[in-house]
This record gives sequence, C-alpha cells and structure tokens, in this order.
Amino acid sequence: MSRDPSRDPSQGQLEDQPEDQSGDPHDPPPGGVLEADQVLGIAAHEIKNALGPLTMTLQLCERRAASGDTVPLEDLKFARGQVRRIAQLVGDLLDTARIDTGRLALRLAPVDLCALVQETVETFRRGHAQRIVCDLPPTPLMYTADAERLASVLSNFLDNAAKYTPERAAIQVRMSLAGDRVRIAVKDQGPGVRPEDRERIFERYYRSPSLAELAGGLGLGLFICRAIAKGHGGSVGVESTPGQGATFWLDLCLGQS
Repeated sequence: MSRDPSRDPSQGQLEDQPEDQSGDPHDPPPGGVLEADQVLGIAAHEIKNALGPLTMTLQLCERRAASGDTVPLEDLKFARGQVRRIAQLVGDLLDTARIDTGRLALRLAPVDLCALVQETVETFRRGHAQRIVCDLPPTPLMYTADAERLASVLSNFLDNAAKYTPERAAIQVRMSLAGDRVRIAVKDQGPGVRPEDRERIFERYYRSPSLAELAGGLGLGLFICRAIAKGHGGSVGVESTPGQGATFWLDLCLGQS
C-alpha cells in the first residue's frame, strides 16, 4: 500500500510544500453565492494545495527512478489525479469566461449518445471506486452535438454523485426516450438537495450551504453544464427528496439535432 510521500519520514527530507491549512479573513462562508474575488481566492488556494503534494510525489518518483528503484503505480495515479484536479479548476474558470463573452464554441458532429454515455462511464470507472449501473437503449441513438462538451456534463454529474454516494452503494445512469426528447439521468444515494437549492445550484458561484463543506468547489460546474445544455437546445435539472439522494438530468430534443 503506497503512503502519502509527504508523510513518509523514511524517504528523507523533501522540499517543503505543505498543504496550506491556514485560515484567511477573506474566506467565504461554507455556502451561498460567492463573489468573483472570493472565487479567484478559492481557485488559487485549491491549485496551491494540489501542487504541493504533486511536487513532493514527483520528487520522490524522481529519486526512486534515479536510484534504480521501481516507481509505485499508486504514486503515478496520485500525481495524475492532482493534475486532473488542477486542469478541472482551470478549465472551469476558462469556460466561465467564454460563457460571459458568448464564446463557448460547440464543435457539432453526429454522435451516438448511447456510445457517448457508455464511454464516459467507462472512463469514469477507472478512477473511482463506486459501482455504476447503466440502463441504456439497445440501439444507437444519433444526435448532432459536441461530444466532448456533452461528455463533460455527464462527467460532472458522475463526479457529484461519487462525492455523495456511500462507497458500497451504486450510482445509476439511465437514458430514456419520451417522444422527440431524450433524457440522460444520473442518480446518487447521497443526502439529496433541499427544495430551496434545486434551482440555485445551477447559478454561477452558488454552493448549497448544506453541501458545501462536503464537496467544496467553486460553484461553477453545474453553471457550465447548464450553458452547454442550452447551447444544444436542451436543459438540465435535478429531482430530489432530502435524505433519499438526487437525480441530475440532461434533456435534449432530437428534433433540434
């Protein structure tokens, strides 16, 4: 079992890159709408906290490789996860800027939605322990869309579900058809979303006070999901009963494909 290299005294002294645990008088409250300067402060804090362990892990891998030792796969997976964490933060900030200027471009092409959902789920499974159960139509469902952007919406739903679903519980992914509309839904087994938060969680910089301490983040992911859905002529939403999980959905109109 690989240990956190920042806490392994047997590996010698590494450059001092501790995770910043200090408080800040400008830190935002755990929930509600964040101001723009607070978002930048949180983003900088998150990136700094990801870079510290990443730097130490890479230093340790370097030393092991230089001495002819095997570099543990767990350390490489950890480093990749930290890079993914930083890339997501930067990507969210860039996408928000593009939305503000109306430049969130969509590269449209024919897409099999069933295959897109299956591939996105398979990619997600590689980095998460939760079991994911899929219920998809048996035949291809073609739609003209930006496959990468739609996959990012589903990945966001899955990431949120993984944060709140207990380890032994399953996340459910379902695609259903109703007339000319298709719905892609992700159901978690978490605490659910309060009625007063169901519309607001799709607002820019909004973090639910009841969930912010569990998930953190910048309050941008679902805002970006809504913009991507609108760009495709679709919509996003959530259905939830507190204490019984939540179902986040993406609706697309096949007639507008």
